[in-house]
Amino acid sequence: MEKKDLLVTKKALNKDVADALSFNEYSYVFNYSTDSPVGDSGSSLFAEFSIDDLIEESTLSDEEKKFCHENDFTFFGNSWQSWGEGGEIFPGEKQKKYIPVIPPFKQYVSWPGKYPKKNLSEKSNLKNLLEGFFVIYVRWDDIYLTFASTALVKSKTPLPPVAFFADSKRRRVYAVAYSDGKKWKAQEKAGEITTFFARNFFALRDGMKALFAAAPEKRFEQILPLNCGKNKILTGGWESWYNHYNHISQELISADLENLGKTENLIKKYFIDNQHETVFQVDDGWESACGEWTCNEKLFPEGMVNLSNAIVQKGFVPGLWLAPFIVDYRCDFCKRHRDWLLCDKNGKPVQAGFNFAWGAFGGKEQPGFPFAYYCYDLSKDEVINYLDLLMDKVINEWGFRYLKLDFLFAGMLNGKFKNGGTAYEWYDKAIKVLTKRKKNKNGQSVTYLGCGIPFETGFKDFPLSRIGPDTKEDWDYLPMKRFNFAGRPGAYVSLKSTLGHAFWDQAVFINDPDVVFMRYENIKLSDTEKELVALTNYLFASQIMHSDDPCHFDQEREEPFTKKIYELYQKFEDEEFGFLTVAKDLYIIFSRNGRYGGFINLNDKDVKIEKSLITKYLPSEKTFCIFKPVVEHAVESEKFFTAEKHSISIYEI
Repeated sequence: MEKKDLLVTKKALNKDVADALSFNEYSYVFNYSTDSPVGDSGSSLFAEFSIDDLIEESTLSDEEKKFCHENDFTFFGNSWQSWGEGGEIFPGEKQKKYIPVIPPFKQYVSWPGKYPKKNLSEKSNLKNLLEGFFVIYVRWDDIYLTFASTALVKSKTPLPPVAFFADSKRRRVYAVAYSDGKKWKAQEKAGEITTFFARNFFALRDGMKALFAAAPEKRFEQILPLNCGKNKILTGGWESWYNHYNHISQELISADLENLGKTENLIKKYFIDNQHETVFQVDDGWESACGEWTCNEKLFPEGMVNLSNAIVQKGFVPGLWLAPFIVDYRCDFCKRHRDWLLCDKNGKPVQAGFNFAWGAFGGKEQPGFPFAYYCYDLSKDEVINYLDLLMDKVINEWGFRYLKLDFLFAGMLNGKFKNGGTAYEWYDKAIKVLTKRKKNKNGQSVTYLGCGIPFETGFKDFPLSRIGPDTKEDWDYLPMKRFNFAGRPGAYVSLKSTLGHAFWDQAVFINDPDVVFMRYENIKLSDTEKELVALTNYLFASQIMHSDDPCHFDQEREEPFTKKIYELYQKFEDEEFGFLTVAKDLYIIFSRNGRYGGFINLNDKDVKIEKSLITKYLPSEKTFCIFKPVVEHAVESEKFFTAEKHSISIYEI
């Protein structure tokens, strides 16, 4: 589908939005024109933008326009779903592609739509293209040009999610819709792309708030019962995963529940002692099998109702992990409902991913790659009815009211749907069924956390969402790093995405960055690295989850470290922080009021930073600065700081 086949309408957005941004902005609405081909389009190139034309249309000064015209840009792009890395690519760099040593892992990081290679290759060299999804920007120093797919902000009907491709040599941006299987009609709306400029990080975030959260009290109202923040929505609690993983039992969880409020751990100090709503989440391991969402009575003999009641009696919000769209082919439930699986055009079940615990190595019980798991055909009414009954059981029978719904990307995978149509249309229907219970039968609020979530098709129904890969009690996961797997677990990739998506926070999502660590057992992170994770999550995201073992609290070492982090949280609770990436894995950070500045170094070596860089990006101009250390992991000289590897430093200026 060529651009000429579409009716393109450019319009300035409403005054409230425009007033919130630094510069003028435009929304480009794409409809099928009456003479365009109607039918099954697949994923097609449906919009093309000239970066230089947009610069000329902007209200940038002549000097700024000249600077942007004459210089290459830094590119920000995020993955199509939350487990992929979101971050910047500097001029001259290329995006690293996953080397598919384990083919099902591609589902995590590769867009499931067809790429219009022919259309794109006619316009650009495919090797030069930089890829991102939903929202991207190009940046010259601290001038941002943002491209956002905004069709779903006000639309009540599902529309295809968008992939962006940027060509730094031709200075073009292309938009592609994932609409495989869509039967388009003349004059039907295909998408909407909004572009705007911003002069600094805070203007960028304000622009996102104006586009996606013009009425934040309504946008995030489902999360407000859990809010404990003063100047932003902030939620948190404890979960079982990052210490026990799936090796849990009633005895172990009961002990954790009993001890969480008895030691001076972070959750007790920040949430419980301040009488904030506190989540206690039981993660993977409670179920009979993946896809068999019944209680494993061997591990939890008293059942899920008693487990939920025990959590409530301790004063916590009962939370539970589920992965409703995926299934282990071997489990009894799948054996009874093999006809529910999504299949490809050859009739083979679509592989949703890879997990040693959720598949067989081979044989009759494994129809695909070893240890692959599978997903449902969401076009089938019986599948939707099943999902509805499952959520009713978990919420109204068992009593859980914080639901972490995981592996949601599986609902957007492509296949031969029994009832035709497109993945995004069936996904929208299924998600609305999963999240329709805003209150339980007793009138208490229910909150949903999206994880492994397709960003664009999920942001309206999951305002609380993970925004990066899983973290880990180690800096990085080297086996998967060698194969450029962006969805690998580790503190490094998680931090990269927490920072990369910070401009979304309180706008597109209430960002969940994953857990913080305080412990000294079963962990390879240093104190400096743990402090980096704890402060980055607090300053640049909005959910503080903790997973350390409350039964084995190291009072001698853990209590003073926890006290230090808690006091820093208190110190910064009225501050809003931003950042600018000045080199690979090196970030200058600053508060909106200009009171604090500093830097984050994610590099594997110490890095020298000019002091003038810190003062350059402060929101308020300061000609003479004294740097008073608040958190310091650097050596100061007359003109430089030398930042320690894997560290954060913050100064009162």
